[in-house]
Amino acid sequence: MAIEKTLRFIVLGGIFALPFIVFIVAQSLFFPFITGKNFTFRIIVEVITGAYLALALVNPVFRPKRSWLLGLFALFVLVVALADALGVYPFKSFWSNYERMDGWVTLVHLFFYFLVASSVLNTEKLWRAFWHVSISVSAIVGVYGLLQLAGVASLNPGFSSLSRIDATLGNPIYLAAYMLFNIGIAAMLWARAWQETILGERFWLSVLYGGVIALNTVILFMTGTRGAMLGLIGGALLAALLTAFSSQTLRRTALAGVVAILVLAGGFWLVRGEAWVQKVPFLQRLATISLEDNTTKARFMNWGMAWQGVKERPILGWGQENYAIVFDKYYDPRMYAQEQWFDRVHNIVFDWLVAAGFVGLFSYLSIMGAAVWLLWRPSVERRPSGERGSTEASRLNVGSTEASTPNVRRSESNTFSVAESSILTGLLAAYFFHNLFVFDNITSYVLFVSVLAYIAWRGSTGAEALPMPRVPQRAVMAVAISAAVLVWGVAWFVNAKALSANRALLNGLAQQEGGLQKNLEYFKESISYGSFGTQEAREQLAQAAAQIVRSEAVPVEVKQDFLNTAAEEMSRMSAESPLDARFPLFLGALLGASGNLDTSIPVLQKAHELSPGKQTILFELASSMSANGDVRGALSTYKQAYELEPNFNDARIWYASAAIRAQEDALADELLAPLLEKGGAADPRIAAAYVSRGRYDKIAQIWEAHLKLVPNDAQAYFTLAAAYYGMGNSTLAISTLEKIAAIAPGAKAQADALIEQVRNGTAKVQ
Repeated sequence: MAIEKTLRFIVLGGIFALPFIVFIVAQSLFFPFITGKNFTFRIIVEVITGAYLALALVNPVFRPKRSWLLGLFALFVLVVALADALGVYPFKSFWSNYERMDGWVTLVHLFFYFLVASSVLNTEKLWRAFWHVSISVSAIVGVYGLLQLAGVASLNPGFSSLSRIDATLGNPIYLAAYMLFNIGIAAMLWARAWQETILGERFWLSVLYGGVIALNTVILFMTGTRGAMLGLIGGALLAALLTAFSSQTLRRTALAGVVAILVLAGGFWLVRGEAWVQKVPFLQRLATISLEDNTTKARFMNWGMAWQGVKERPILGWGQENYAIVFDKYYDPRMYAQEQWFDRVHNIVFDWLVAAGFVGLFSYLSIMGAAVWLLWRPSVERRPSGERGSTEASRLNVGSTEASTPNVRRSESNTFSVAESSILTGLLAAYFFHNLFVFDNITSYVLFVSVLAYIAWRGSTGAEALPMPRVPQRAVMAVAISAAVLVWGVAWFVNAKALSANRALLNGLAQQEGGLQKNLEYFKESISYGSFGTQEAREQLAQAAAQIVRSEAVPVEVKQDFLNTAAEEMSRMSAESPLDARFPLFLGALLGASGNLDTSIPVLQKAHELSPGKQTILFELASSMSANGDVRGALSTYKQAYELEPNFNDARIWYASAAIRAQEDALADELLAPLLEKGGAADPRIAAAYVSRGRYDKIAQIWEAHLKLVPNDAQAYFTLAAAYYGMGNSTLAISTLEKIAAIAPGAKAQADALIEQVRNGTAKVQ
């Protein structure tokens, strides 16, 4: 039937288009590396799902087969839906945001993709074609990565081509996971082709598959993603060990692989301290893996905070996309040197524990367990991998299907060979290990679900199809039209507003011919759609308002419009997500910037209640108190921030500067004493505090000590000269300024101008 063929063509076309989304970098959208890929993925899945439902109703052969993987995946989706609905911010759990585009919406799209792929890719020929498209695309991405490494091309200036590459994915960890999957897929294809071909054909297959594996491995290592590097090594080792224990035919080859991996790993460990290792960025990152490494420490602290959140809501968790609330509530003050706003635990176990509790985690792990079980379940028809006698059988049986439609046949067995089972198990283990330190994005999600769909299809041979009504011939056209209407409706509901809001937000951030008022109009437009991007639009508006209010070139009325609008939107955001400390912090800062200090302080105190361990909130609160004339209150608040983690030098400096302003000189001297020995007390905040009291002698004392340790600090000479001038010693001020020319020739003109002002008595100390 023409309609059936059309529906099947649409479904297959969409599935085979998915590997190409890795190329999409939508510069016309906010978060171009994320949003373009995700919107495309969602729309494609919506189209193929609608077409598939019609196809399955028309022809029973395409209906989903009963399988453990299908059932457990469906259960996982339902568990997460319940966790999100009962979580602390269901809207965000369901929709996510532009930066991640995760949440339940993405999860259910992945489930439908799994359902469609495992049902319609129903021949080995189709699956091989799909895998070949995937690894071919990965090779192109790999070549682009090499060009980035060479400095020839880069879509993301945020990452240096000499350190870590990200190709078209925008983040090295995303590229690493993408390459990891394609390495495993290519290895599986290579192993299978090797056992099914004659000797003469194997050379060219080895060149093709081996070339892809080699290129992708180089790119993976060049990302500098240590979890992926170790995962690949560990996954390869596991695959070799499984093969050695499971196949007599391949035991020697597998054991040789084990020895090679161990020798290479051991050799690298022995030379990890050599100079040449330290000069190669990805080797240097591998060599510096340590429990004392700052990144490692941060990961452990992050996991500790996550565990506190898990203990509070252990059964179904907090809902997806709500780790930021847990992070704030249980913030570890020792994280002061790290990013202040984490929305991921960077550990797949804790991420699902926080998002969906132990029920959600067990549901997720059951999917992985079912996949491994299908790979290794006992079968009398399992053929030893690599045995010559199995070649013809594999050519005739593996992956074929039988049905009433042309070119669709089903075999009696789709049992995995030992090599396939070992490689896919190693791949899943490598992916899981990688995710113990990072998190997924849409490209790794798609590849993971594709592998699951392949395993489900191979493992569901002979299984019954799920019951569905069969549509009579006369109703086929009506079904097709209904599917088209359904797809259009779902796609519009899921994507239209979010896309429009995204473009408006990007316009709000861009320079407009109509001036800042036009930018404000775009911000308002973006927010008006009420999409899942509203939070980011409000945050970007707040940040823009904070910058504008500090600009002397912007008219007062424009500043006030931005401040009023941003404050209003932050108030709404706080009401929608009352447990998130980020929003009252932004709101309090905005109110303080607009001079509404009496209103700002209670809002910032609310932020502190939501995140009692975060020093940056206390800094903002103390600053507002100080600006409001409450010097003692500011001192007490800075003290609180300092005592959270005395090793945080920023907190020490703020506390010392507050002590100076409060005329607590003994306390200030005590706080600054450890820094004087290292020259760290020479901070502009300390200088400003002493200037407020006219204590130029203290500035001179501190900056003289600093310059003994850091004699080439030109800016310090300017500060010291100002202190001398404030003390009334113009001669010493001039001699200090004269030293600058030798240290920083570029600053000579500025120094000369100040010398002239000192001589004229017109210099000002600020």
